[in-house]
Amino acid sequence: MTDMIDKSSAAPAPSNSRTPAVSGRDRARYLTASGVALWGAQIGQVAVPLTAVTALHAGASATALLRTALTLPFVLLGLPVGAWLDRVPRRPVMIAADLVRATALTTVPVAYWCHALTMAQLLAVVTVQGMATVFFDLATQSLVKDLAPGALLAPTNARLATLTQTAMIAAPPLAGWAAGLLNPPTVLLAMAVGYVWSAAWLSALALREHPAASATAPHRRLEREITEGLAFVARQPVLRAVLLSGSLVNIGTAGVTTLLPVLTLTELGWSEGELGLFLGVGGVGGLTGALGAVRLARRLGAGRAAVLVGIAVAPLALTLPLLGHPVPAPLAALAWALVMLKIGFDSVLMMTFRQQATPAHLMARVNGTMRVFFTGAVALGATTAGTLAATTDTRTALTVAAAALACAWLPAALSPLRRMTTLVVQ
Repeated sequence: MTDMIDKSSAAPAPSNSRTPAVSGRDRARYLTASGVALWGAQIGQVAVPLTAVTALHAGASATALLRTALTLPFVLLGLPVGAWLDRVPRRPVMIAADLVRATALTTVPVAYWCHALTMAQLLAVVTVQGMATVFFDLATQSLVKDLAPGALLAPTNARLATLTQTAMIAAPPLAGWAAGLLNPPTVLLAMAVGYVWSAAWLSALALREHPAASATAPHRRLEREITEGLAFVARQPVLRAVLLSGSLVNIGTAGVTTLLPVLTLTELGWSEGELGLFLGVGGVGGLTGALGAVRLARRLGAGRAAVLVGIAVAPLALTLPLLGHPVPAPLAALAWALVMLKIGFDSVLMMTFRQQATPAHLMARVNGTMRVFFTGAVALGATTAGTLAATTDTRTALTVAAAALACAWLPAALSPLRRMTTLVVQ
């Protein structure tokens, strides 16, 4: 750990603890499995509502309900699942989650081909999908620290962030193309095959996980362990900064992506293709930030890089409410790409900072706590944006969302995180 981690908040590793050797082949297998799962999740965000619309003639309220069913499990289950994962090996949980997701998705095309698909079944499948994803995501965020010890952690996080950004850019159009070529339920079957493939790669890992401290000690009440995770995040200054920064980013991006379609399609008269191109430029910016994060952090110092990049580009978000009048679309697109570059950059650094500040026996609980707050921030950002737009106007609401993005670097600048120099976890 670095010298700015509060020494009172994390117990040092025992002197006789040994880090098992982890092969590059294991990391490659893990990244392959995670990449398949990430692409599947992004494809599903398009293929599931397309299935509802084309096969069941669902309206906007039904597709919104499907989106809620996919994200609500993170809010409801993040804390208890995180506490439970600190008691058990994580890799078997990831494999089981993949197989559950594959099984649930397979029922959709089967029912469709039998002319028996209903909205209730699709909603149930999405709910199961969301619940399994909670287990998978929290387990994979905790397992990576065993797979990539020391100086390997930040580059591994960078590769994961690159996979995420690539999936965000390419998976939605791929899903739309595949749905047109085949049909949306068949795309869900392809996703199911992908999850089975992910489980197969995870099964091939030779890694022996570090036993969690709580797994070898007498089990305590789950509520007490959840509280312990929450309390650790609350008193750890680096984790507080990561939580506040990520929450501001999620509030801002949720608000911006909720309001941009209204502003561009309704007020500015853009086509859907023009809006897609604008958002795609942002995706390229996010990918660029993830790719360059480790190199820039090593050159400037990790904490200093996080603050300086934020100061340099985050305020450009304030150009978004001025899109069209007076800021021309190409200039606003460049600003959006730079803001997303900061978000992609942070996706690598903030995850590594979180892992530096968290002892192994609390990792899943901290990840669960973060995921609950981050998911809640997305809901808060979207709801606030819609409410403000209804009570004031679209540009005013967009200004509030953009201000959250513009200030996202402040928690890092005001915390010990700014003094962190390396991305190495001891």
